[in-house]
Amino acid sequence: GDIAVFRKPLRVPKGHRGYITTNVLLALDGTDKPEELLYVITSPPQYGQIEYISYPGIPITSFSQMDIARQIVCYVHN
Repeated sequence: GDIAVFRKPLRVPKGHRGYITTNVLLALDGTDKPEELLYVITSPPQYGQIEYISYPGIPITSFSQMDIARQIVCYVHN
């Protein structure tokens, strides 16, 4: 089916982290399985990294919509 992606800018000051929430990034595909909607980072951010809050300092290359809903993904601006 079709996938709708809604996104808003996330502004993070240098040296801080910003949480990626459903207010910032939300994908819907008409099913009720957000754990199956996977984001893959094909080009890492230029000035920081995406990481799980439980593993600071370790960049990730993918995460799910469920991870965003659980508020466990963040952007760290180096």
